[in-house]
Amino acid sequence: MKYSFTFLILCFSHLVFAQAPFETGYVITNKGDTLKGKIKDRRYTASAPNPDKIRFIDSTGVEVNYGPDDIKKYCKKGINFFRVLPIGMEAKFKFAEIIEYGDVILFGYTSNSFVSTTGDLLSKAGETKKETKSAANNSIEYFLQKRKDVNSLMKVKPKKFQQTALFFFQDDEDLVKKLEDETYKYKDIRLVVKTHNNLAAKK
Repeated sequence: MKYSFTFLILCFSHLVFAQAPFETGYVITNKGDTLKGKIKDRRYTASAPNPDKIRFIDSTGVEVNYGPDDIKKYCKKGINFFRVLPIGMEAKFKFAEIIEYGDVILFGYTSNSFVSTTGDLLSKAGETKKETKSAANNSIEYFLQKRKDVNSLMKVKPKKFQQTALFFFQDDEDLVKKLEDETYKYKDIRLVVKTHNNLAAKK
């Protein structure tokens, strides 16, 4: 039994450490130029989704490393969008993923290192999928921003979710009611933003 468990851990580690591939995409530089090519924004397939830097191969085959200070945003496969945001007490620029886009933008930022993430997965091997998924969601920092107001960027803290959400969705009467009676909670933030944006798009 002991050897079987060790074998499973080794197999799991091999999968976790599998190299992430380059993917088609583009970057937008601080000058506003759009450069098309291939992007690798993580070293391993199980690493955190928000890197400190990306590797970019342009159309001529030249490879360059870009950090959050070097570009405004980047996109992979036409579906995964990342934008540079000032994050943390020191407001350092970081790559944050755009999770929902519309009248209100929802960004997600994960600061966990690959090593700690892997350690957590191994130590929680006995937990249920639901518990593991919940822990993963709690490691994400969410930010909201009104699309037409670049100065409205605000971090969403779990204990102040209702207060923050009411500010962003104050013109959505149905949503306000559900937020006030706590039909929607912090764990529902993606659904809340998506619901609002779908309604706003119809107006």
